[in-house]
Amino acid sequence: MEFFQYRNVVIETPNSPEAEAYRKLELNIRLQGIDQKIRVIQTTSPTPKDGKTTTAINLAAVYAERGLKTLIIDFDLRKPKIHRAFKKANEIGFYDYIVENKAIEDIIIKDESGIDLILSGKHITSPHIVLESKKTQALIDKVTSLYDVIIVDSPPVLSVTDAFIISNLVGGVIYVVAYNQTKKEDAKVALQQLREADINILGSVFANVDPKLTGYSYNYYYRQEEE
Repeated sequence: MEFFQYRNVVIETPNSPEAEAYRKLELNIRLQGIDQKIRVIQTTSPTPKDGKTTTAINLAAVYAERGLKTLIIDFDLRKPKIHRAFKKANEIGFYDYIVENKAIEDIIIKDESGIDLILSGKHITSPHIVLESKKTQALIDKVTSLYDVIIVDSPPVLSVTDAFIISNLVGGVIYVVAYNQTKKEDAKVALQQLREADINILGSVFANVDPKLTGYSYNYYYRQEEE
């Protein structure tokens, strides 16, 4: 069975307009954190396949490119994808920390890209309960002391409650919608739910934009949230 191939354009085509768009995204996040650095960033979307995982891995690549010690955590525990994006076996990860009491250092995977990973590992039942646990908070506290930046890939907003639980563990959320794919009503409803939950939305990423059709110069278009 073939899986969707996640492109890390920052690494594969570093001089491309697409890679520059992710650098612009990182710069906008950095400018928002002038007074207080935003170090733990969550990516989510209204529905599956909207581009949140692609955004997570490319944003992480920008931070690594800048020389910052960067970690990605796969908290999309029901349908994990980070191991596929980095072509890793999902044999050890968050499950082993929660269930097998493995040390955090033992579940971190070093990738040749310079980005470190914490994968999901084996399937965890009732992930919403686990994500709310003190042990999960302890993991975030520990990796925050070890890394400059942590990117957390989370489930879509309209699928499960997990994205809202994870938002309590992070400094801000990047909201990703896909051009010509995400239903407009889904995008509006999910964004409204995030706002009603008083979640710090750092901005929106408009993914899969076709420059020929829209006139945008990048495949990923970033917009800072406004009141």
